[in-house]
Amino acid sequence: MLGVYRAKNGYNFASVIPDEKEASLLLYEKNSGRLIQEIPLPPKERTGEVAAVFIEQFRPREMEYNYKIDGEIRQDPRAALLTGREVFGAAVDHKNPHSLRCGVLEGKFLWEKEERPAISLSEMILYKLHVRGYTSHKNSKVRQKGTFQGVEKKIPYLKELGITSVELMPCYEFDEIMVKDGIPAAYAYEHKDAAKVNCWGYTDKAFYFAPKASYCATGRPAREFMEMVRAFHQAGIECIMEFYFTGEISSLEVLDILRYWKTVYHIDGFHLVGDTRAQDYITEDPLLADTKLFFAGVDAQKLYKNKTPHFRRLAEYNEWSRQVFRRFLKGDEDMLGAFTYCTRRNPDTHGVVNYMSIQDGFTMADAVAYDIKHNEENGEKNRDGMNYNYSWNCGIEGPTRRQSIKTLRKQQIKNSFLFLLLSQGIPLIYQGDEIGNSQNGNNNAYCQDNEVGWVDWSGLRRNGELLEFVKKSIAFRVSHPVLHMPGELRCMDYKSYGSPDVSYHSQKAWFAELDNNFRHVGVMYNGKYAEDSAGVSDTWIYIAYNMHWLEHEFALPHLPGNGKWRVAIDTGKNENAGFYEEMEEPPVKDQKGIKVSPRTIIVLVGK
Repeated sequence: MLGVYRAKNGYNFASVIPDEKEASLLLYEKNSGRLIQEIPLPPKERTGEVAAVFIEQFRPREMEYNYKIDGEIRQDPRAALLTGREVFGAAVDHKNPHSLRCGVLEGKFLWEKEERPAISLSEMILYKLHVRGYTSHKNSKVRQKGTFQGVEKKIPYLKELGITSVELMPCYEFDEIMVKDGIPAAYAYEHKDAAKVNCWGYTDKAFYFAPKASYCATGRPAREFMEMVRAFHQAGIECIMEFYFTGEISSLEVLDILRYWKTVYHIDGFHLVGDTRAQDYITEDPLLADTKLFFAGVDAQKLYKNKTPHFRRLAEYNEWSRQVFRRFLKGDEDMLGAFTYCTRRNPDTHGVVNYMSIQDGFTMADAVAYDIKHNEENGEKNRDGMNYNYSWNCGIEGPTRRQSIKTLRKQQIKNSFLFLLLSQGIPLIYQGDEIGNSQNGNNNAYCQDNEVGWVDWSGLRRNGELLEFVKKSIAFRVSHPVLHMPGELRCMDYKSYGSPDVSYHSQKAWFAELDNNFRHVGVMYNGKYAEDSAGVSDTWIYIAYNMHWLEHEFALPHLPGNGKWRVAIDTGKNENAGFYEEMEEPPVKDQKGIKVSPRTIIVLVGK
């Protein structure tokens, strides 16, 4: 095995040395960086291109290592720890070839009979965050800002919100300093340092086996990361990691990386971006058989080879959902067909992750406050970032004091959350959206290691009603299994329950008007097709979506028996965050129909 592994009475070091190059293993005194020994790795003692050496007296608490290949000091690409990058954004001292050194994990971590949550795809509420950006703001009320410990301190908040799974943007040891190829920026003609900080970590220079040292508050990144994962699991929350791979990383190496993080750090799932040619190897690996895997696209027939998976664990990131939801939200025409399909799509073979915002694009609040991107602070003359945001500023670009526009924007954000949480796929919430976080119209804040790219936690005070709405919306989804089925709804009554599992309505019951000029639709779910853990059938649910700027009337199907339609949620209502308490939902006055105000969603339950 490549890397460093503990053996009886010592440690085994193994690395690839290509083309019979001269090589040696360098041992250092920890922290000081003083070279204490150089051990030759002669070609005749190698197996293929792998050089290995056993060191009996190596002490991880006191020693570090590097390799010297053809006279050049190099770090082990499989290093478990890296010394020299403890300060985020600080340039490495390239004049000192020993400034970066590799470390070895020491001792065993006590997981204390930790149980992994093992959340099914249909039960997931996914929350994506950036370790540094999540708690770096002065308003985060976290002492260990921008670190794994900082994220751990926010676990009670995430649990109260209703999150089941957290996805961490790249938090392995990547190189965040970006400079143009060629002459270093410090020696450029104008003597200006053009280096940028890549906050997100989607770079081609990374040590994939090491947790990022600059995200550590204690000086022990591996242990701090493990403590964070253990805390997630103790709270019943899954921990999922995002990895960016280039084509230079082989499929076998990708597999080794994922295996390592699963076995050593107990990671529950992985989201792979960039080059994903390793899909076949990963999905067939028995060690990852119970591990969630997320990709940009999933060819289930190819990956499963026509076999039904025992554990539904694959999911695709549905970028199309953001486009469809945003266009329907702002009232574009000819969107009903795409919208109804997007809310229903949930293949039996794999999950679908729906989202309204993510790191590359407007936040949810900015999508209703800006028509165009404002990326000038990135220093690229506003040419970076996507141009098609499908956003609408509600009448004024950026911040405003006009109360009518502020009210409309808040209502549109509520509508956005209901699009996600009332759809069958896996809902993804991006950090801070639940408290109205803004990036001032920057839709590509990859280099903004400042208040633009950080979550502003003052939103807890300013947008408390929105946060309460999101909590209640998540709870509503969780309490109604018909809204998150384990497979795709069929639009037919295949169990003879009196109506289809899902049906579509307009001003006429049982008649869907999906013409290009319509911007409203009624969706009814038959709760008999879903049962809770106790085997009790769900209720009837009718969702009236009106994204038109005019009021519309929706016809309501007749409920069996003495059932009545009652109002559970109204995004046009301010009291109690737009919710009516369970068992206190007021009945609709006219059980044959209901009028819905412009740009409003009303959710009815049949009881």
